[in-house]
Amino acid sequence: MVAWDRAAWGQLTVKEKIHAMQEVLNQLPAGFEWLRLERFERYGQSLETGIFLYEGSEYVFVPGDSVTLGRAEAHSHAPMSPLREAVIHPMLVQRPPISAGWYEYAVEGLDPEEDGDILEAIEEFRQAPHTSYEYSQYFRLERDGGQIILYLFDDSETFEEWVESELPEGFSLPSEDEWEYLYSAGARTLFPWGEEIDESMRLRHVSGSGEANAEDPYPLELPNALGLCFPGDPYKKELVLTPDGITGKGGDGGCNLHGGLGVATGYLPTATAFRDPYESELDWPELMDCLVYRRVIRL
Repeated sequence: MVAWDRAAWGQLTVKEKIHAMQEVLNQLPAGFEWLRLERFERYGQSLETGIFLYEGSEYVFVPGDSVTLGRAEAHSHAPMSPLREAVIHPMLVQRPPISAGWYEYAVEGLDPEEDGDILEAIEEFRQAPHTSYEYSQYFRLERDGGQIILYLFDDSETFEEWVESELPEGFSLPSEDEWEYLYSAGARTLFPWGEEIDESMRLRHVSGSGEANAEDPYPLELPNALGLCFPGDPYKKELVLTPDGITGKGGDGGCNLHGGLGVATGYLPTATAFRDPYESELDWPELMDCLVYRRVIRL
């Protein structure tokens, strides 16, 4: 029998954990493959857990827990989710988030007649010095060495339409409670790592930050204590379910940072409990432009 509780899971031997993961594998949709046990450590927490593979993407087993979420008081610059108790059930969680709105497309697949404007833009981009070019909610070009990568924008007009193609049977999105737990790994600080943003860290969109470590990965993008990766980027938001529908967590689309409010306020949207007060002003395509998502399977 699988030890679903995080504390009980931590007491299992390696042999018992591997056996439990074989039990989990029997419950998963067809196509999942068991890979290994791996230990993750971050911000004073650690967990040894199971890793699975599905369609080229890794998924991590996250045992359940009874947790406290949210903040007792609102932050001076933004609303936060309320203080509350929650029961998090065990689940399999996709490790890296992927873009909800943009998907890679082979240049060779473009039609010379229907996609002539894109092909023309590619040729102009090839001769230009830019590293990226985007035509809003249509196509984006990225330079990877001598290769040009093309991304097209998803044409779904509603969340419901998007779900039909992106969430096969058996898969779901995390709820807000689940996301806050997965993001914080259970930490009760404002951010998963503490109460403040360390402005000496290498941060996206902040010129001069972490110059001494410019070749290293962005610290906020490294796996957390549950083995999960997050954008750590206020320009991105992760799609989650709420009782009333959906919302984006972990960012504000860059509003604060782009608005010149400084690093501390600009990165406040990466706080665990942050809720974007202006999100309701966006329609689905506008929201999807900055959204990432990850699939979960509740066990």
